[in-house]
Amino acid sequence: MIWLFDLDNTLVNRDAAFAAWAGKAVADHGRTDADLAAIVAADDGGFSRKADLARVIIDRLGLPDDVPATIELFRAGIREHVEAYPGVLDTLDVLRGAGHLVGVVTNGDPAQQRGKIARCDVERHVDAIVVSGEEGVEKPDPRLVETALERLGAADADRRDVWMIGDAAHADVAVGRAAGTRTGWVSHGREWSGGARPDVVAASTRDVVALAASPAHGR
Repeated sequence: MIWLFDLDNTLVNRDAAFAAWAGKAVADHGRTDADLAAIVAADDGGFSRKADLARVIIDRLGLPDDVPATIELFRAGIREHVEAYPGVLDTLDVLRGAGHLVGVVTNGDPAQQRGKIARCDVERHVDAIVVSGEEGVEKPDPRLVETALERLGAADADRRDVWMIGDAAHADVAVGRAAGTRTGWVSHGREWSGGARPDVVAASTRDVVALAASPAHGR
Protein backbone atom coordinates (compact mmCIF):
# COMPACT_ATOMS: atom_id res chain seq x y z
CA MET A 1 0.00 0.00 0.00
CA ILE A 2 1.06 3.60 -0.67
CA TRP A 3 0.09 6.42 1.65
CA LEU A 4 0.23 10.09 0.64
CA PHE A 5 -0.41 12.69 3.32
CA ASP A 6 -1.10 16.40 3.33
CA LEU A 7 1.14 18.31 5.76
CA ASP A 8 -0.78 21.19 7.36
CA ASN A 9 -3.51 20.14 9.78
CA THR A 10 -2.94 16.53 8.77
CA LEU A 11 0.55 15.67 10.02
CA VAL A 12 1.30 18.95 11.80
CA ASN A 13 -1.04 21.31 13.63
CA ARG A 14 -0.61 24.42 11.54
CA ASP A 15 -3.76 26.15 12.83
CA ALA A 16 -2.69 25.84 16.46
CA ALA A 17 0.72 27.23 15.54
CA PHE A 18 -0.83 30.27 13.85
CA ALA A 19 -3.18 30.85 16.78
CA ALA A 20 -0.28 30.61 19.24
CA TRP A 21 1.75 33.16 17.28
CA ALA A 22 -1.26 35.46 16.87
CA GLY A 23 -2.12 35.27 20.58
CA LYS A 24 1.41 36.26 21.55
CA ALA A 25 1.55 39.04 18.95
CA VAL A 26 -1.77 40.50 20.14
CA ALA A 27 -0.60 40.43 23.76
CA ASP A 28 2.79 41.94 22.90
CA HIS A 29 1.12 44.84 21.10
CA GLY A 30 -1.47 45.45 23.82
CA ARG A 31 -4.39 44.55 21.60
CA THR A 32 -7.70 42.86 22.44
CA ASP A 33 -9.46 39.52 22.09
CA ALA A 34 -11.44 41.07 19.25
CA ASP A 35 -8.20 41.74 17.38
CA LEU A 36 -7.11 38.15 17.93
CA ALA A 37 -10.43 36.82 16.68
CA ALA A 38 -10.23 39.01 13.58
CA ILE A 39 -6.69 37.85 12.77
CA VAL A 40 -7.53 34.17 13.22
CA ALA A 41 -10.68 34.55 11.10
CA ALA A 42 -8.71 36.33 8.37
CA ASP A 43 -6.26 33.43 8.25
CA ASP A 44 -9.09 31.08 7.17
CA GLY A 45 -7.18 27.99 8.21
CA GLY A 46 -4.22 28.99 6.05
CA PHE A 47 -6.25 29.31 2.84
CA SER A 48 -6.58 33.09 2.68
CA ARG A 49 -4.39 35.19 0.40
CA LYS A 50 -1.25 35.95 2.37
CA ALA A 51 -1.27 39.63 1.38
CA ASP A 52 -4.88 39.99 2.56
CA LEU A 53 -4.04 38.37 5.88
CA ALA A 54 -1.03 40.62 6.26
CA ARG A 55 -3.23 43.68 5.78
CA VAL A 56 -5.52 42.57 8.60
CA ILE A 57 -2.53 41.93 10.87
CA ILE A 58 -1.02 45.34 10.07
CA ASP A 59 -4.33 47.03 10.83
CA ARG A 60 -5.08 45.12 14.02
CA LEU A 61 -1.58 45.25 15.50
CA GLY A 62 -0.67 48.74 14.29
CA LEU A 63 2.40 47.49 12.43
CA PRO A 64 4.35 49.40 9.77
CA ASP A 65 2.71 49.17 6.35
CA ASP A 66 5.02 46.49 4.98
CA VAL A 67 3.13 43.50 3.59
CA PRO A 68 6.16 41.30 2.70
CA ALA A 69 7.69 41.83 6.15
CA THR A 70 4.39 41.00 7.83
CA ILE A 71 4.00 37.82 5.78
CA GLU A 72 7.46 36.71 6.89
CA LEU A 73 6.59 37.69 10.46
CA PHE A 74 3.62 35.36 10.73
CA ARG A 75 5.29 32.63 8.70
CA ALA A 76 8.22 32.68 11.12
CA GLY A 77 5.74 32.55 14.00
CA ILE A 78 4.11 29.46 12.56
CA ARG A 79 7.47 27.76 12.09
CA GLU A 80 8.39 28.60 15.67
CA HIS A 81 5.22 27.11 17.16
CA VAL A 82 4.26 24.23 14.86
CA GLU A 83 4.23 20.67 16.20
CA ALA A 84 3.30 17.28 14.80
CA TYR A 85 0.08 15.81 16.09
CA PRO A 86 0.70 13.39 18.97
CA GLY A 87 1.53 9.91 17.73
CA VAL A 88 1.16 10.69 14.05
CA LEU A 89 4.85 10.22 13.19
CA ASP A 90 4.76 6.88 15.01
CA THR A 91 1.87 5.93 12.74
CA LEU A 92 4.01 6.69 9.70
CA ASP A 93 6.77 4.51 11.13
CA VAL A 94 4.33 1.64 11.63
CA LEU A 95 3.21 1.89 8.01
CA ARG A 96 6.77 1.89 6.71
CA GLY A 97 7.71 -0.92 9.06
CA ALA A 98 4.96 -3.00 7.48
CA GLY A 99 6.55 -2.42 4.06
CA HIS A 100 4.28 0.38 2.89
CA LEU A 101 5.49 3.51 1.09
CA VAL A 102 4.74 6.90 2.67
CA GLY A 103 4.91 10.35 1.10
CA VAL A 104 3.93 13.95 1.80
CA VAL A 105 2.12 16.05 -0.79
CA THR A 106 1.75 19.64 0.36
CA ASN A 107 0.79 22.99 -1.11
CA GLY A 108 2.75 26.04 -0.10
CA ASP A 109 5.87 28.14 -0.18
CA PRO A 110 8.96 25.88 -0.28
CA ALA A 111 10.89 27.61 2.51
CA GLN A 112 7.83 27.67 4.76
CA GLN A 113 6.82 24.07 4.17
CA ARG A 114 10.38 22.77 4.42
CA GLY A 115 10.80 24.77 7.62
CA LYS A 116 7.78 23.11 9.21
CA ILE A 117 8.92 19.71 7.99
CA ALA A 118 12.35 20.26 9.52
CA ARG A 119 11.05 21.55 12.85
CA CYS A 120 8.68 18.60 13.22
CA ASP A 121 11.25 16.05 11.97
CA VAL A 122 8.82 14.76 9.35
CA GLU A 123 11.35 13.87 6.67
CA ARG A 124 12.89 11.07 8.71
CA HIS A 125 9.51 9.32 8.83
CA VAL A 126 8.59 9.35 5.12
CA ASP A 127 9.99 8.18 1.80
CA ALA A 128 9.29 11.24 -0.35
CA ILE A 129 8.14 14.85 -0.04
CA VAL A 130 6.50 16.92 -2.78
CA VAL A 131 5.98 20.68 -2.22
CA SER A 132 3.79 22.54 -4.71
CA GLY A 133 5.99 25.63 -4.69
CA GLU A 134 8.90 23.54 -5.91
CA GLU A 135 6.88 21.88 -8.69
CA GLY A 136 4.96 24.78 -10.21
CA VAL A 137 1.55 23.16 -9.70
CA GLU A 138 -0.59 22.74 -6.60
CA LYS A 139 -3.36 20.50 -5.32
CA PRO A 140 -5.87 19.62 -6.67
CA ASP A 141 -3.72 19.23 -9.80
CA PRO A 142 -3.14 15.45 -10.00
CA ARG A 143 0.40 15.99 -11.30
CA LEU A 144 1.51 16.44 -7.69
CA VAL A 145 0.30 12.93 -6.85
CA GLU A 146 1.97 11.55 -9.97
CA THR A 147 5.22 13.27 -8.97
CA ALA A 148 5.03 11.74 -5.50
CA LEU A 149 4.46 8.27 -6.93
CA GLU A 150 7.40 8.68 -9.28
CA ARG A 151 9.66 9.64 -6.37
CA LEU A 152 8.44 6.64 -4.45
CA GLY A 153 9.34 4.41 -7.39
CA ALA A 154 5.67 3.55 -7.81
CA ALA A 155 4.60 5.43 -10.92
CA ASP A 156 2.86 2.32 -12.26
CA ALA A 157 1.10 1.43 -9.00
CA ASP A 158 -2.56 0.47 -9.15
CA ARG A 159 -4.32 3.58 -7.89
CA ARG A 160 -6.58 1.39 -5.74
CA ASP A 161 -3.45 0.71 -3.70
CA VAL A 162 -2.86 4.42 -3.08
CA TRP A 163 -4.45 6.55 -0.35
CA MET A 164 -4.45 10.35 -0.38
CA ILE A 165 -5.20 11.64 3.13
CA GLY A 166 -5.76 15.23 4.23
CA ASP A 167 -8.03 17.72 5.94
CA ALA A 168 -9.01 19.93 2.98
CA ALA A 169 -11.85 18.73 0.78
CA HIS A 170 -11.08 21.14 -2.06
CA ALA A 171 -7.37 20.23 -2.15
CA ASP A 172 -6.60 16.86 -0.59
CA VAL A 173 -9.73 14.89 -1.36
CA ALA A 174 -10.03 16.58 -4.74
CA VAL A 175 -6.46 15.77 -5.77
CA GLY A 176 -6.88 12.15 -4.77
CA ARG A 177 -10.02 11.85 -6.84
CA ALA A 178 -8.37 13.60 -9.78
CA ALA A 179 -5.47 11.15 -9.60
CA GLY A 180 -7.73 8.12 -9.20
CA THR A 181 -6.55 7.18 -5.68
CA ARG A 182 -8.62 6.32 -2.67
CA THR A 183 -9.25 9.22 -0.31
CA GLY A 184 -9.34 9.82 3.43
CA TRP A 185 -10.62 13.04 5.00
CA VAL A 186 -9.44 14.25 8.40
CA SER A 187 -12.55 16.00 9.71
CA HIS A 188 -11.33 17.49 13.00
CA GLY A 189 -14.96 17.12 14.07
CA ARG A 190 -16.47 18.90 11.07
CA GLU A 191 -19.34 17.55 9.00
CA TRP A 192 -18.59 16.55 5.43
CA SER A 193 -20.31 18.88 2.95
CA GLY A 194 -18.32 18.45 -0.23
CA GLY A 195 -20.64 16.21 -2.23
CA ALA A 196 -19.80 12.51 -2.55
CA ARG A 197 -18.07 11.34 0.61
CA PRO A 198 -14.42 10.26 0.61
CA ASP A 199 -13.67 6.59 1.08
CA VAL A 200 -12.87 7.17 4.75
CA VAL A 201 -13.79 10.00 7.13
CA ALA A 202 -12.54 10.28 10.71
CA ALA A 203 -11.72 12.98 13.23
CA SER A 204 -7.94 12.50 13.27
CA THR A 205 -5.22 11.40 10.90
CA ARG A 206 -4.46 8.34 12.99
CA ASP A 207 -8.14 7.35 12.94
CA VAL A 208 -8.31 7.80 9.17
CA VAL A 209 -5.29 5.53 8.73
CA ALA A 210 -6.74 2.92 11.07
CA LEU A 211 -9.99 2.81 9.11
CA ALA A 212 -8.26 2.83 5.73
CA ALA A 213 -5.99 -0.04 6.79
CA SER A 214 -8.85 -2.13 8.15
CA PRO A 215 -10.12 -5.23 6.32
CA ALA A 216 -13.29 -3.34 5.40
CA HIS A 217 -11.25 -1.24 2.98
CA GLY A 218 -9.06 -3.96 1.59
CA ARG A 219 -9.16 -4.62 -2.10
